[in-house]
Amino acid sequence: MDKTILVLTDFSENSWTAIRYAANLAKKFNWTVQLLHTYTIPIKDSVHAKMENMFLKPQKQEAESMLKDWQIRIDDEFPDLRCKTVSLAGDLEKTVLNLLQEKEYHFIVMGAKGKGMIQKAVLGSNTFALIKKSPIGVLAVPITFQKFRLQNIGLLSNFKASEYDLLDSFILRVPEKFNLSLLHVTQKYISPKQEDIEDWKQKLSAQFSFNKIDYVEKNAVNRLDYNMPIPRCIDYMVEIEAIDLLLVSYSPKSFFKSIFSRNLTKAIYRNLTVPTFFKRNLY
Repeated sequence: MDKTILVLTDFSENSWTAIRYAANLAKKFNWTVQLLHTYTIPIKDSVHAKMENMFLKPQKQEAESMLKDWQIRIDDEFPDLRCKTVSLAGDLEKTVLNLLQEKEYHFIVMGAKGKGMIQKAVLGSNTFALIKKSPIGVLAVPITFQKFRLQNIGLLSNFKASEYDLLDSFILRVPEKFNLSLLHVTQKYISPKQEDIEDWKQKLSAQFSFNKIDYVEKNAVNRLDYNMPIPRCIDYMVEIEAIDLLLVSYSPKSFFKSIFSRNLTKAIYRNLTVPTFFKRNLY
């Protein structure tokens, strides 16, 4: 069965970066890319169908014209890529969730502004909305992304069962071994026991196959004289481990139980330095 990556675009350079990442991923595993753009009626209530068509028709024509231009751009840079385009009327979040019920997609790829950049309205807010609701997760790509690699994978880890589900979901999608780094944030300089770390590494290695598995930690500090909040800890570990892609498990109720707040997922998303696969868990 042909595997398809769904890439969402608002025709910004931010979404072009996401397309480039998806194209490289698709080429690596001989997958297909489907480019989706959604548009909405500029008024909330359409009393008459004629009025609705009056607003929808020009938007549809504009969207299809832009998609043709972007198809040319994709063909120029990725001539061997299998790529489809589609424009649909409706709310982006609802449209994507409906598509996921109709067709099996391998990944949803979206753009993210990344560290130090102002979040823009359309795609930025919708990316986080889908992170919270997508049953297959969302792969968010920062606009700063340059070179595609998929060798060193980082997993935000707090030694929880949800990490099995996240790894299983990712490994089922990516048919290639990689190096795994467990990235753990501590507080008050209290590190896990070494035997607990080794036990967790052995449990993951017994269930999944990696080239190697490492552990790294960084302590979060919030003081006037030295400020190292959790997102900066993550940045530090991502950099020293040369992480190509980060895996983050999101819970609607809490994030990594007591250490992480529910809002951390949004903070990580707004601070992206590398492509990051977010997936909701039910634990």
